[in-house]
Amino acid sequence: MFAGSEKENAKATYKGGVGFAPNLATCDNTDDVLVVDPRPGNATSNCAADNVAALDLAVSRLPGAFRRRLLVRLDGAGFSHELLEHIASGGGKRGRCWEFSVGWSCTDVEMDAIARVPKEAWQAGIDQDGEVADDTFVAELTGLLDLDAWHEKIPGLRVLVRDEPLHPRYRTRASEREKRLGRRYQLVAVNATVGQIAWLDARHRSHVHVESRIRCAKETGLRRLPSQKFTINRVWCVAVGMACDLLAWMALLALDGDLAKAEPKTVRYRLLHTAGRIVLGQRRRRLRIPATWPWADALATAFTRILALPQPG
Repeated sequence: MFAGSEKENAKATYKGGVGFAPNLATCDNTDDVLVVDPRPGNATSNCAADNVAALDLAVSRLPGAFRRRLLVRLDGAGFSHELLEHIASGGGKRGRCWEFSVGWSCTDVEMDAIARVPKEAWQAGIDQDGEVADDTFVAELTGLLDLDAWHEKIPGLRVLVRDEPLHPRYRTRASEREKRLGRRYQLVAVNATVGQIAWLDARHRSHVHVESRIRCAKETGLRRLPSQKFTINRVWCVAVGMACDLLAWMALLALDGDLAKAEPKTVRYRLLHTAGRIVLGQRRRRLRIPATWPWADALATAFTRILALPQPG
């Protein structure tokens, strides 16, 4: 998130710009944006204190009945001992069963362990639809790594590896060994006690869905913060989160087809910015929109579905 250096807390970022390094947490079931924390630009991605605080705040915004069993998915940037211990302990609350699925760095140590995996230990990998992925394999590395320090606090920690062809777009980030082998290795740490390895790996890979929420937030106002005052910008982030939630629930309750998966720019053009009027008469409510508008039927359908929702008590 870039910003002018004169804005309060705008700092030099690791990408070479000036701005902020926000933390964002979403509910993958409904696409709700639960937390947007506009941290200073020099804040680190794996700051345990920031990540624990963001997680606890996100969980507090879930209905109480849904806080007991959670899956917390993180990319490698959010990886830290303290955060994983916090998740494994259920946030320090009794009766909670939380699982984590987080990216694990693939260093020379892990590459050496991968080279020692027996051929018979590799299983076919699957995609998000459960279909066998072409030339892709998964295995468990837990017994081939020194994880004693981790197991003291997180006894059930396991490390999984996915072996797939090295795609050209990932070549610049690949290690020399990956380039030489023409393979890409991705590691995942989990504390799940049940589930096939291929399924656990595919479950983690669906974490990329959060990228659509990040794009949505940026297109809804998070790309630029409006004020020089950090307090005002924090309020702006709350408004952005509310706007993202309204778009998410409109897609869930009122839209279908391509519009249910459309980006905010498309929804604004086709529906939200359409000229129209709500007319009251003869004890009825009518929506008047241009009949020649290509998405008039979709807008009328969405309007009808929203009106049919139960009124809040």
